[in-house]
This record gives sequence, structure tokens and C-alpha cells, in this order.
Amino acid sequence: RAAERLYDEGVRYLAEKRERDGLDSLKRSLEIFPNYYLALDRLGQEYAFRGLNDRKYLEAGFVLLTKAAEVNPRSFNSAFALGLAQYHLGMTKEAVESFRRATNLYGKAPDAFLWLGKALKKTSTLDQAEEALKRANELFKGKSADVHWQLAGLYHDQKRYKEAADEFELFLKVQPKSTDAAKIRESIRQLREKAAKPQS
Repeated sequence: RAAERLYDEGVRYLAEKRERDGLDSLKRSLEIFPNYYLALDRLGQEYAFRGLNDRKYLEAGFVLLTKAAEVNPRSFNSAFALGLAQYHLGMTKEAVESFRRATNLYGKAPDAFLWLGKALKKTSTLDQAEEALKRANELFKGKSADVHWQLAGLYHDQKRYKEAADEFELFLKVQPKSTDAAKIRESIRQLREKAAKPQS
């Protein structure tokens, strides 16, 4: 109960933007009850997201989320957040496993399929990456610029120029004010030219 009180206090402090107090309360909660899943998951996620700018936070988040996923292997949140920590730490194969577990636990989370696609792309598992990104696109209802960007890059790498151009056009449709809009339009023009040439 003492751990639970500290956890509740930590969550409240974080909601009030009292970051240091919130993180401290969550840490104290885990000192009392080291396997407290809610505290492991929340503190792990807080560290992992701060870790995008500071590696030591990312590493701490990775440790906590690994433990959280062991304590509660049925948690989508822990699996997905662990995957993000692994991906940003360069542990791409492990990230694929975590993102795959997340999508198996909850098959309607577009972000999980997007990141699974990114990780698979990095491991050059392109067919599976395409499948994951297409599923993300379905779940986002075609409104994620990032998904279109990833698919365009994947198709370009496979010399599927028409499909790459189509995806870049969809990217601009979703994000018309992109700072690179002029460059992307030029890429589309070049890709259309390549697609029109007979392939040797």
C-alpha cells in the first residue's frame, strides 16, 4: 500500500508538471516494491521518452521496461515502449521482437505497426516491413505522413519507382507544408520518368 500511495502521488505530480517530484515518487515506490508493474511501466516510459535526447535516460528506461515486460508479459504498453527504447539504442533485432509482440497483443495500434515496419526495414526484411507499413496505413486511414514516407523509401530501394512516386504524392497530400516540398516534387518527377522507361 505504501508503494501504491507513492505511485499515485508520482502520477499526480507528473500530471501537475512537477517532473522531479513525480519521478522521485515513482522511484521510491519501486524501492519499496521492486516488482510493482505499474511503477516499472510508468517510470520506464518516462525515462525512455526523455532518453530520445539523453542516452542515460534511455538506458534506464530500457532496464525498467525489460523488467515490466517480464512482470506483465501481456502488456501492450510495456512491449511497445520497450521496442522504442531498443530501437533508439540500436538494438534493432530485439526491437522487431518487441514491436511484433506489441502488435500481437493489440492488433489495432497504428504506431506499433509503423515502428515494426521501420525496424524491419532496418534489418532489410523488406517484404515484412511493407506488410507492417501497409497495416499501419490502414489503421491511420491513410493520414500518416510518416507511413507514406517510409513506404516511399522502401519502394525506392526496391526500384518500384511508380509506387514510390505515388507514396511521395500521398505524403505531400497529408503534409503539404513540408519544408522539403519542392525537393519531393522534383523526386516525384524523376521517379515518374524512371517508371516510364522500360526496365532492362
